[in-house]
Amino acid sequence: KKLMFSKIKKVSKNTNLTQKIILILFAAFPISFILGNLIINVFILSIGLLFAFYVIKNKKYEELDHKIFYLLCFFLISLLINLIFSNNIELSSPRVLKFIFIIFFIFAFKNLIKINSYYFENIILKIWLLVLFVVIVDLIYESYTGYNSLGFISYMPGRLAGFFKDELVVGGYLSAFSLIILAFIHNNLKNKNFSILFFLLVIFISFIIGERSNFIKTVIILTIFFSAVSNLNIKIKILTLIFIPIALLTILTSDICKGNKPCNSYNIRFIGQTSEIFKKDGIKKYLKKSTYGAHYNTAKEIFKDNLIFGVGIKNFRVESSKKKYENKDYELTELRWGTHPHQIHYELLSETGLVGYVSFLIFLMSSVYLAIINYLKYRNFYQLSGILFVLISALPLLPSGSFFSTFSSSLFWMNYALMVGYIKR
Repeated sequence: KKLMFSKIKKVSKNTNLTQKIILILFAAFPISFILGNLIINVFILSIGLLFAFYVIKNKKYEELDHKIFYLLCFFLISLLINLIFSNNIELSSPRVLKFIFIIFFIFAFKNLIKINSYYFENIILKIWLLVLFVVIVDLIYESYTGYNSLGFISYMPGRLAGFFKDELVVGGYLSAFSLIILAFIHNNLKNKNFSILFFLLVIFISFIIGERSNFIKTVIILTIFFSAVSNLNIKIKILTLIFIPIALLTILTSDICKGNKPCNSYNIRFIGQTSEIFKKDGIKKYLKKSTYGAHYNTAKEIFKDNLIFGVGIKNFRVESSKKKYENKDYELTELRWGTHPHQIHYELLSETGLVGYVSFLIFLMSSVYLAIINYLKYRNFYQLSGILFVLISALPLLPSGSFFSTFSSSLFWMNYALMVGYIKR
């Protein structure tokens, strides 16, 4: 306890008022996602502005003298070029302007880790753990009653809403924060059985949430992290990994009605609606019958018509509704319109063209390369959690949230900041 208080005292001594406010904002950051997009933007803009103020006022320009800063500026330039050729600059400009604040947000996080790593790893992450615990308990409650603790009910059978009400995005939220918390539990609890319990709990909760794509992504990153980091013997690891599919199959084959949830809704969602994928030419046939297929095809055609620069960030929502993108080979072509194509690669290709897409790949691959080199040297598990989330976010084929939307992008940049935050200069 004396050691802890002495370190906290050292933190407060070496931190000015601006940095203390940033610390508080980062501590409360997970709550902003629950409160809505407006609050998320307020947090990101506030942290970005405060850190920019800190750098300029104290002439701490060396804080930005880093390869990651130049990579972010390189990606920003590609977005500015895209802005020039955007079909509707009014739709694109807010996202490009916001990215400037995101850069300072990322370096505020990096500064936090450099100056106050003890505060982040031992105090902020405890607050994040508490928030995630409340969200998980609420989801368990909703799975039994059909509504969450605030009375919110999911409008889609087999899906949970949690605190997010009409926005069925809690699966992405869980995926983004769970790996960080697993690293925290592994680093701080002497009893490693808690790591196993948390690992199994998150996979179970991700499953009952009913977001298939986020469930697959969560299972992949948690399994890789658990297998690589856990110091349990190989037999326990294998038994744990065998137990997961057996438990999930048990749930899928059960036929229990609870609350407002229809009987066997998980069976319908995970097996009934996807069984065709595993047949001959299954993926192709599935896409022809789904809204995802209609979105992907529309994005592909938009890209072909706007090969170099795309139609502009956030312009898919306008372009996709045009009659020329109707394709009767897709049963749900009337539903091809959407705010985004629901796949990050199709989104970038259709909205930023080859210039933006290649720039993003260079930016992402270079950032991940630097992070992996640093991880192999220092073996920081928080950095590993960020690397895995960033990589899984760029996974092709599986549906995803919009890369430029407030909710999805903020989860991405938070984990990106964690990934690059531990890179030494």
